[in-house]
Amino acid sequence: MANNRLDQVVSTIVEAVRGAVRDENISFEEYRAAIGYMMKIAESGELPLFIDVFLNTSIVSVINQNAHPAASPSDMEGPYFLDSAPVLEDGKMKTMDAYADDQPMIVRGTVKDVDGQPLADVLVDMWNSTPDGKYGGIHEGIPVDYYRGKVRTDAQGQYQFESTVPVAYKIPDSGPTGALLEMMGRHSWRPAHVHLKVRHPGYRDLTTQLYFAEDEYTHSDCCEGIVPEQFIYPELIEDGKRVLEADLVIEPQAESQMAA
Repeated sequence: MANNRLDQVVSTIVEAVRGAVRDENISFEEYRAAIGYMMKIAESGELPLFIDVFLNTSIVSVINQNAHPAASPSDMEGPYFLDSAPVLEDGKMKTMDAYADDQPMIVRGTVKDVDGQPLADVLVDMWNSTPDGKYGGIHEGIPVDYYRGKVRTDAQGQYQFESTVPVAYKIPDSGPTGALLEMMGRHSWRPAHVHLKVRHPGYRDLTTQLYFAEDEYTHSDCCEGIVPEQFIYPELIEDGKRVLEADLVIEPQAESQMAA
């Protein structure tokens, strides 16, 4: 028997599946149907979507379990992150005039270390959906430099973005992944959210999401999102703009991470 990390992980996953087969007393017909459905998912090109829906939050949970107690909780990155997002000198994202009823939004806060000290020159990346649930550079008609951007924290560790309020939207649900959710009695909606990714030399990357208290899907995310309570925001309006105050705490990388 091999004795390495890959063997350990694969063997653990396989044994967990075997345990589920035994515990649920799976029939041969159910087993063959499951294999057929997995082939259907792969043939449709939805395997990454399927894995994200059912497993992404498990990986995030492991990250949070191993994180410093004072660090901000991680959440899913999702499939729409683009590292090519523009750097914004004033924090104002490009938005489209086609959405006449969109609501302006400010996302601001301070990035600190686990000892509570503000960190300057931290790269903060933000992306959020359009008012009809699309993403810049991903969906047709939305340029790559819209509804996403990067800023660096100032000397006091502060950052600020301006965009528009996103909406809840369905993940792609016309294929076998959506059909499976429906057969399971679940829905395919993600709550409205804002993505943040924080990077700084010598510190572990933080990827998280901010949510809206009034959204009906905040506590029933089809992807079973982490949804940290401190990142669920009641309505706060300043000068007609919805405001999310997100203070973020990042932790130093472990020596093993820095060596890698």
